[in-house]
Amino acid sequence: MLRDKIIIELWENEKMNNKDKNKFNNAIVNLTNEREEIQKEIIKLKSYNTKMESFHKSKFGNIENFKIPIEMKEKIFELKEKERRLINNEIRNLKKVDINEDNIEDRLKQLEDNILQKITNTPSQSLNQSNKINNLIKNIDNYYTEYIEHRKTFDKISQSSIKGYNASFRYLKYFINNETEFTFKFFKDIQKKFTQLPKNFFKYSKYHTKTFEELLEIKQKENYETLNNKTINNHINSYKMLFAYLKYEEYIEINPLSDIQLLPEEKFTNKEEFTEEELKTIFKSDMDKEYINMCKISLYTGLRIEEVLSIKKENIKDNLIHIDLNDTSSKKHQRIIPIHQNIKECLNNQIKENKGAFLFFGGNIGNGVKNVGKRVNRRLNTIIPIKEKTFHSFRKNFSQEIELKTTAEERTKKYLMGHSQSKDITHTIYNRGKINIEKLKDCINQITYIY
Repeated sequence: MLRDKIIIELWENEKMNNKDKNKFNNAIVNLTNEREEIQKEIIKLKSYNTKMESFHKSKFGNIENFKIPIEMKEKIFELKEKERRLINNEIRNLKKVDINEDNIEDRLKQLEDNILQKITNTPSQSLNQSNKINNLIKNIDNYYTEYIEHRKTFDKISQSSIKGYNASFRYLKYFINNETEFTFKFFKDIQKKFTQLPKNFFKYSKYHTKTFEELLEIKQKENYETLNNKTINNHINSYKMLFAYLKYEEYIEINPLSDIQLLPEEKFTNKEEFTEEELKTIFKSDMDKEYINMCKISLYTGLRIEEVLSIKKENIKDNLIHIDLNDTSSKKHQRIIPIHQNIKECLNNQIKENKGAFLFFGGNIGNGVKNVGKRVNRRLNTIIPIKEKTFHSFRKNFSQEIELKTTAEERTKKYLMGHSQSKDITHTIYNRGKINIEKLKDCINQITYIY
């Protein structure tokens, strides 16, 4: 459609008179001036950002926590978009005469070359998307490294996130060959092929050293377990973000994944609470004392595993546990939990026994949550072999206990569970987010567990 539209415009250009041509030439001059002003603004913004970086480094000794203000990033993006629209607009409106159907493709390419040359006063370059894509494929490793460095600098992504992106990129490299073009069809095909790849694809050379066709033959013989839709969607989202960055940096004009649809994901089975008999079995088991104490604290506080592991010894004071876990998610990780009398002993034991600043193990630093989570769930599974019953089930027990066994207000229950109250105008506006500690204590003290 776009090609046809350009052709129609070119044919209509034969009617253009000298007055129109003069107007067009003046427009080219104005466009050049506008682009120069835009470039000056961008240079100013980047220069200011460099000064801010230097100031931050001189004050704090590093730039690890420095972030470009979102307003500045948006302004630079807005200026680049404005510049792009100016160029594209002139490409659409550039008038040429003496067009005939025999050489229309050559003239369209020449049209693009001429406008770029007039606007930038640089040697003629083709704006053809396929040429950009071909260049992109040749330098994909360099562009990917640049993208990761950008994310590390401005988004402060974690090592686990980088590991995930690297895994996705490794899959992408598996599918690339000399004839590859990064198009919507290419990624749609990858999405389908993902559904046929084995779960441990890169773990065994018998898989990742084979072509995709050879893999299908192996699948017929082995009937191996394939990647699930959630994993596939994670890879596709990684590619979508990568190519969004490449588009933003103007290495490409179109993100080939912008319209791709994600695969339907299986709904995870809801976690189930433990029965009274199961709780008795767990707390009478020979599971390591530190894990037992973790389970008991979660049962009496409703804390998530990352919150339990975030507790420092200094966070326990005045018969209260102060949760202050910095997190970018929508979960409420800052709150105060009164200490139930049934967990005072295990808290004191942990303070004495555990080395370091944290209450449990090495806290939630690095992969602490993931590793401890796996270990505690393995132990629970040997005691209660039901996959829907994990460490998170203690939180479910707590939720049901304060709902069914206490007379607490709804706001108090939400606060203790760490649920958002942003839509509660009374709590957020009139009470300014403050909470009555006595009401919290009253709720906690109504818990009737005997473990």
